[in-house]
Order: sequence, then C-alpha cells, then structure tokens
Amino acid sequence: MRAIGKGSLSSILAVGLHVTRVILWIMLGLVTLALIILPFAPAVADLFSQSDGINIDGVVDAEDFIKVSYAFVTTAVMLFVVNRLLEILKALRFGSPFVRENADRFRGIGYALLMGEGAKFAFGFLSLIFDADVDLNMTFLAWLAIITVFVLAEVFREGARMKEEQDLTV
Repeated sequence: MRAIGKGSLSSILAVGLHVTRVILWIMLGLVTLALIILPFAPAVADLFSQSDGINIDGVVDAEDFIKVSYAFVTTAVMLFVVNRLLEILKALRFGSPFVRENADRFRGIGYALLMGEGAKFAFGFLSLIFDADVDLNMTFLAWLAIITVFVLAEVFREGARMKEEQDLTV
C-alpha cells in the first residue's frame, strides 16, 4: 500500500483522524457543559425535590466532579494529539515527513501525553483528599508510549537535519 496519494494509508488514517477529531470536539463540549452545570446540580436538585411528586435522591459529590474533570483533561489531551497527528499526515502527503516541524509536533505530542499522565497523579491525589473512588488506570505501557514518542521526535529531528544536508549537496 502506498504512503502518499488517493487510497493510501495516510489518506485512510487522515479520514479516521478527522472523524475522531469531530467526535472529540463533541465530547469536549459535553464535558465542558457538565463541568459548568455540575456545581449547580445540588441547588437544582433541592429545587426539584421541593416540588410535588418529584424525588431526586443523589447529589453531586467530589467523586463526580473529579471524574468529570479528569474526562475533560483526557479529552483535551486526545484532541491535541489528534490535531498534531493530522498535521504530521498533511506534511507526509504534501512532501517529506522529515521536517523540523514534525519533530516539534512529535515532541508536543510527548509533552501532552506526559501532562495527561501527570494529571492522573493530581486527580489521584484529589481522590485521596476527598475520599473518592476514582479509577485512573496508571500503566507502564502509557509511560513506555510517552518515551517512544520522544524518541520518534528525535528520530524525525535527525532525519530533518540529514535531509537538509542532502538538499545542500549537489
């Protein structure tokens, strides 16, 4: 399968990433809306519970807020990564992938993933403080993926340097 052009792997991946980006924007909007509404949920629940025939048993606690906040951070990181991957694929389709911008994009992906994993520690600490039962799924594989992305960034940086040298030679 070709890497560039119609029906190529990069075109198929780009379509999948565009669909993913739309889904992530919708998710980010919904999670943002939930973060805005969540603090007002107890007041609304009290208002409805005073009405006749309406019984609302649960109110929002710290666990719910931590889960929604974590979903916001995770969705934002995923959206950032998908956008950078689309930019990398665009560079592949319109020329050479070994450009400094792609090295910077991979490094940005690595930092975003690193911040996402670091956020797990922050949300884990908050869940300990508020005695919330939040499952954050910290795995060694995620840290290995982050290291791999940083290695790829350096490979692309070196590839860009070599391509620049080659372009200067006659």
